[in-house]
Amino acid sequence: MGGRRIICLGCAFWDSIFKVDEIPRHGTKLLAEQAVQAASGMATAAAATIARLGGMVELWTRIGDDATGDAYLQNLALERVDTGQVRRVPGGRTWISTVLVDRAGERLAVPFADPALDPDPGWLPLARVAGAGAVLVDVRWPAGAHALLTQARRDGVPTVLDADIAPPALLRDLIPLADHVLFSEPALQSLVPGADIDAALAAIADGIDAAVIGVTCGARGALIRRRGDRTTLAVPSIPIAVQDTLNAGDVWHGAYVHGLVEGWPLERRVRLANVAAAIKCERFGGRLGAPGLAEVMARADT
Repeated sequence: MGGRRIICLGCAFWDSIFKVDEIPRHGTKLLAEQAVQAASGMATAAAATIARLGGMVELWTRIGDDATGDAYLQNLALERVDTGQVRRVPGGRTWISTVLVDRAGERLAVPFADPALDPDPGWLPLARVAGAGAVLVDVRWPAGAHALLTQARRDGVPTVLDADIAPPALLRDLIPLADHVLFSEPALQSLVPGADIDAALAAIADGIDAAVIGVTCGARGALIRRRGDRTTLAVPSIPIAVQDTLNAGDVWHGAYVHGLVEGWPLERRVRLANVAAAIKCERFGGRLGAPGLAEVMARADT
């Protein structure tokens, strides 16, 4: 296990994932070819990825005090993720999601996020931030993300934002707090409507002070800009036969922050994150397809 602790904060879901031939456009009954259930959510999947890569990681999130929450914690125990800072909300319901994955690897996700699950971040153990190697937050628990990013800045701990689809005002609130701002394509384009992806990245980079700003582009890999650079670094992915794209972005972010804490140079960090996400896409089962470090290194060198 790595020696520098990473803190991941964000959402927690219990996923039921079904492999089907085709996602229907009308009411019908489907027979699934495969089915799995797993602890998931953006920060959850990133944390499990970090653990598989050999990193030391703890997860800060909220779940209900229900049977689904029990299953969530039991599942993560298999991944060596430290769940000691997961809060179980009395009377709360753990968030759930049903996901259909078709033969092309595309998915239809139907999440239910119980609005009654207490969003107050006042319980967060912020004294634990000092000395961490980095923090990674997603956008699904804004109050928690804001609190953790703010504390990490005070403590001089590197901050990473998984900037996925969210209301633009929310993204603009969190972006200034992160040293590494890493978008999905739809999230980036929501901030610069009508611009192509390169122009959108340049426009956002010119207006913020992050050390690194980037966007994941699926099979094309990722585009990255360093603070002060006027050019964009394009880092390709590897060719694969896609089976399941669910959680690919979360695996990417987990691998990126693991590489950051391990001191990998930026281009290598992004390259290995691309490879980790690609390997995950070769396997059905959402974040359960995340690879270990030896496999990532072997595929990156081929």
